[in-house]
Amino acid sequence: MYQNLSNNQKAQIYNKLLNQYERLQEQVRLIKSEDINVSPENQKKIDFLEHEMKRVFNETKKLY
Repeated sequence: MYQNLSNNQKAQIYNKLLNQYERLQEQVRLIKSEDINVSPENQKKIDFLEHEMKRVFNETKKLY
């Protein structure tokens, strides 16, 4: 998928994915900071966000 891209193009995609990862990470942090005891509803949100973080991380590994 990324084999035919230049290093510059890969770097741009990497930066976008990194920003996406950091936004997801911040959302998790905000949810966790609301209360020491995470509600089941918020835990579902956290689980989803962490799943998305893994997906984004795995996508970055495909670049190189």
